[in-house]
Amino acid sequence: MDFWPEFLASSWGKEFVAGGCGGIAGIMAGYPLDSIRVRQQSSPAGSAFSILKNVVAKEGPFALYRGMAAPLASVTFQVTCSLFN
Repeated sequence: MDFWPEFLASSWGKEFVAGGCGGIAGIMAGYPLDSIRVRQQSSPAGSAFSILKNVVAKEGPFALYRGMAAPLASVTFQVTCSLFN
């Protein structure tokens, strides 16, 4: 457990952790927009706002985040791999 305090004390350690948190935040912010885009492409009619209203009304707000585990896992895997290289 002595690794983390020393790792976070270095400037590249802080940048590494901040970059990982930034990547996760970017996925969490952009994934609902991507979900709406995919539904809009597969739906014959409707604007993005009407699709958003329908999804939230029928399936709940967490439906916009359905399937987000794979992109988060890929960011986590990239961060872990770059840590050990």
